[in-house]
Amino acid sequence: MDSVDSCSALGTGNGQQSGSQASQTQSSELVVWEIEVPKHLVGRLIGKQGRYVSFLKQSSGAKIYISTLPYTQEFQICHIEGTQQQVDKALALIGKKFKDLDLTNLYAPPSLPLSLPSLPMTSWLLLPNGVTVEVIVVNIVSAGHVFVQQHTHPTYHALRSLDQQMFLCYSQPGTPALPSPAEIGVICAAPAVEGAWWRAQVISFYKDSNEVEIRYVDYGGYDRVKIDTLRQIRSDFVTLPFQGTEVLLDNIAPLPGEDGFSAEANSALEEMTRGLPLLAQVTNYDNNTGLPLVQMWNMVGDELVLLNRTLAERGLATWVDSF
Repeated sequence: MDSVDSCSALGTGNGQQSGSQASQTQSSELVVWEIEVPKHLVGRLIGKQGRYVSFLKQSSGAKIYISTLPYTQEFQICHIEGTQQQVDKALALIGKKFKDLDLTNLYAPPSLPLSLPSLPMTSWLLLPNGVTVEVIVVNIVSAGHVFVQQHTHPTYHALRSLDQQMFLCYSQPGTPALPSPAEIGVICAAPAVEGAWWRAQVISFYKDSNEVEIRYVDYGGYDRVKIDTLRQIRSDFVTLPFQGTEVLLDNIAPLPGEDGFSAEANSALEEMTRGLPLLAQVTNYDNNTGLPLVQMWNMVGDELVLLNRTLAERGLATWVDSF
């Protein structure tokens, strides 16, 4: 694990353990588990005046709530968060009362094409398949390729605190640099806008120029920087799930004869998404990259507007029907 403890563990007061101590604390890491609950069972799961959910919370020690999806009629999502032991206890109790309920985790990440041997038990916050969720677009690579954050997810609020702690840590002199040559897939700390430090992943290493291509894992986007600007990541800075989800817009392609989307198309998408809560749903996965293909809607008044189709209707992209 390429991580360091050079700046004190801010806000926690406890450094990181190593060796057998570290393996003992693995079980205390945060687990996020979400199950689909059919609408007709939601009332029983909550209980009269919230008594059953309160019982589940007290018995398991996990945080539990039912998120309402007003745009989905058939089911709601039960969110469970805690240590693996707490989550297992809550699931066992739910399974005992609702014997036919599917307890599969909607947030179980699919296998990633890039292996991440240097990471501890860090989860990538992925979009659940086939479920509509609220997102904000945080980075536009092109009109068909963006990064989103799930700003209503319970782990999202911790990102601001992490940003502050990383700023305080890496603004100090003497934090260890990332070793060269850089290991592909490793997570590091990278300088970002206005003096901030963001978590990033090394994608490529260019030996001749001693540069690396990085992907910002919380705020999205790619950059090519000198390796000596990067720092080793402190181990407690990789416990929060990575908040930036990289997605492709489904059903659209560049205009005929064009290699990519135009600057006009990119600007139009930025205008349609800037600072707005949107709805996104994974409809498929791209064969070449493995990235999720999504439909993305904006609520205009009482009407849901499909951004994918709007780009095509404005003549900025080609509409491609799903097969």
